[in-house]
Amino acid sequence: MRGTGLVVVALAVVATGCGDASSTPSRGLLDVPVSVPTAVPAAEGVVRSTEPVVVSDDGTGPRMCFGSIPFDGPPSCSDVAVRGWDWSEVGESSREGVRRWGAYTLTGTFDGETFEVTEVAGPTAPEPYDVEIPCPTPAGGWTVQDPGRTSRDDLAAAMNRASRLDGFATAAVSAPDGAPGPEDPASTVFSVFVVGDVRVAEAAVREVWGGMLCVTQVEHTDDDFHRMQARVLEADVPGITQVGGNLADQLEIAVLHDDGSIQRWADGEFGEGVAVVLSNLQPAR
Repeated sequence: MRGTGLVVVALAVVATGCGDASSTPSRGLLDVPVSVPTAVPAAEGVVRSTEPVVVSDDGTGPRMCFGSIPFDGPPSCSDVAVRGWDWSEVGESSREGVRRWGAYTLTGTFDGETFEVTEVAGPTAPEPYDVEIPCPTPAGGWTVQDPGRTSRDDLAAAMNRASRLDGFATAAVSAPDGAPGPEDPASTVFSVFVVGDVRVAEAAVREVWGGMLCVTQVEHTDDDFHRMQARVLEADVPGITQVGGNLADQLEIAVLHDDGSIQRWADGEFGEGVAVVLSNLQPAR
């Protein structure tokens, strides 16, 4: 599966629980403030979660979490009430004392406060994610320039050098066909995204890395995305689960549900096309 994806190196993804002055994000074409919704928008008709959601019950009734299951103990969901729930019919779950929880794909209706379940399925395995290498494949295919500088330490040095470049945005690793980064650095394409002179950036990375390399120009730096992340968190976007930059040079804002109002706020806040809002709940097909 190919797509934009959250950045895989350097830019931190913030989960609830963002330069270069010349590349500061601009506002939308209409300089009219658009308020962020104060609550998760309701959904029309029957919807289905495109990503698994966490449901937990502490003995007072099942509720849904916006984010993922924590690793340090059982979740205590309080974000959305869940109706029509029967633990005996939902498959595998975890228990600790009276607490019970699990991750599920849900189908039903959502009024902004309560999810009425009509169908429950276990979480499906995520599709393999491929990086879309932004550089064209060189004539003759991707080749290693200097086999003597393709160790893990060399790749780590290349990542460190790239992250220190003026105008650094992000970086990614993958196989030449875009498949997730191989274990052998010598078989890895190191993709670097920068604001500024591509040739200067490539020369700097080449000082420490002899493997396959792609350097491409984008509009937003790592610092730009961190500033935008901070603005999203400060705005308290309802139902947010993740926010971070992606390899398409956009800010991705993942939420439980958006009826278009959160996207309109993001367009007004950052400029059209700068941020994309991803709604977990989508019309059931």
